[in-house]
Amino acid sequence: MREGPKKERDLRIDFFRGLALVFIFIDHVPNNTWALATLRNFGFADASEVFVLLAGYSAGLAYWSISEREGFRATVSRASRRAREIYLWHLGVFVVSAVLLYSAARVFGNPDFVNHVALSELAKDPMRTLASALVLFYQPNMMNILPLYVVLMLWLPFVVAMLRRSVLLTLGLSFGIWLIATSYGFNLPTHQRTEGWFFNPFAWQLLFTTGAAVSVLARRVEARPRVEIAVPAGLYVLFAFVVAAPWIPVPWLPSEPLVSRDIVGSINKNDLSAWRFVHVLALAYLVASVVPKNAPWLKKQWAHVVELCGKNSLEIFSLGTLLSFLGWIALVQLGSNQMTVLAVNVTGIAIMSVTAWQLSKSRPIRALPQPRTAAPVLAS
Repeated sequence: MREGPKKERDLRIDFFRGLALVFIFIDHVPNNTWALATLRNFGFADASEVFVLLAGYSAGLAYWSISEREGFRATVSRASRRAREIYLWHLGVFVVSAVLLYSAARVFGNPDFVNHVALSELAKDPMRTLASALVLFYQPNMMNILPLYVVLMLWLPFVVAMLRRSVLLTLGLSFGIWLIATSYGFNLPTHQRTEGWFFNPFAWQLLFTTGAAVSVLARRVEARPRVEIAVPAGLYVLFAFVVAAPWIPVPWLPSEPLVSRDIVGSINKNDLSAWRFVHVLALAYLVASVVPKNAPWLKKQWAHVVELCGKNSLEIFSLGTLLSFLGWIALVQLGSNQMTVLAVNVTGIAIMSVTAWQLSKSRPIRALPQPRTAAPVLAS
């Protein structure tokens, strides 16, 4: 099969993944008024859904090429290596966070620094709790995203193998797993939640798999916005925006819900409710329709810094988690006034940005394979 001309890297993927990391950092700082302006206030989905969808897309691009060149065993080996790396970063974040928060609790005499994050079990039974953490059975609050990615990376080789045979069959199987998990409460167990993992991997794999499937479809044909899709997507995003009201506490904005939440029922994040799933897909389609991948502003220096955060997502997410705890301690001890909030957010984002820039200098990142226009090579 003859390949089409090499295409320019799609900067939107790294930019919006980096922006999602910034939003996650802001959202993870308790009592942070900047969180009123993040995505979670204006619809069903939040930055977590955006990040998982884009992670699936970029992983689909990279691991499809590995599968083509080296086969299934090499794909399993590379994905397993990445899963192990994520697992080790998770353990590192857990240990450093525990030391940081226990130290803050002792120094400032505030046990909330431990209790709010569900770290108190560590003091009650250290050996059992540490053993549970090693097998991902114990996941403190705000330290439960990386375990999800460990599972998703182990799932990825099978997704790629299935996508090589049929996109529709892969999506159908993924949807079936999601349906069983959400209908029957199928989840992995945890130490502190009777419902299981906060991010149910059997549910969230649907979003990750969808991202990978879209990356495969993008290899077939140059996508162009279609009115018959964009209009319903826009209407759905508008509906989610209205249901999310009141958005932020501004006097001239509505202070009561505009629409009763009863009309949509559960918008559960743990099991990735259908409302959240469709919302992030609609958002992604609209953004992809109105923002060209070669938009001039994506090449500006400030956008490049955000893109570097997206390229170094594991390191920047881990750093952002620790910075969110430090920011929380600062807000509690110094007060949540406007200057302190400004300092916490600006400092945290600046540290993440500088770190991403340094990582890009010390460890050049290989460009992801780009979708290309080619003759159809998959069954559908």
